[in-house]
Amino acid sequence: MKNNSETSAKSLKREEMVKFAFDTFYKNGFHATGVDTVMEGTGISKRTLYKHFGSKEGLILATIDYYRTFMREVILGYINSNPKAQPVDKVLRIFDFLIERAEEGQYNGCFVMNAKTEYANKVTEIEASCDHYTAGIQQLIEATLEEANVPDYQELAVQIMMLFEGAIIRSKVTRSADTMRLAKKAAGMLCEYK
Repeated sequence: MKNNSETSAKSLKREEMVKFAFDTFYKNGFHATGVDTVMEGTGISKRTLYKHFGSKEGLILATIDYYRTFMREVILGYINSNPKAQPVDKVLRIFDFLIERAEEGQYNGCFVMNAKTEYANKVTEIEASCDHYTAGIQQLIEATLEEANVPDYQELAVQIMMLFEGAIIRSKVTRSADTMRLAKKAAGMLCEYK
């Protein structure tokens, strides 16, 4: 039977591999990053990597889970940072979140959207994991709009999600936060229209 310190050490090593792979995939892309790069950066063997993840795709799935977990908390914290804000204002804060990241020079886009794009029609599990993340963000928007008693809140959530995703993709090209500002303005107009 394994002792707790041995299990904890393995868990920490796995977490270290996931974080390093996440940073590397985000910076360089998924296809451009080989497992050798991850092994070299973490000092692990190929055998250890495959023991933990089974394949490069398994490692990518672990990085998507990592991103989904921390990003949901970050976004929730961000939109709820002003307890007096009205629900519609909370929804529009997701664009402020994007603006802030862009102004910090973060133009790598959304990690999950990048994965979905690179693995479209190639690895079903990766696509499904990406879809799960996107659905979670959309559900967050829906729940917030429902709280505000906005008519057709589900349809509006889809429209806002389209603006959100479009702003992320467009900002990778323009390398400007202006895209996010325009998307926020358009989302605000949609909310007023409803």
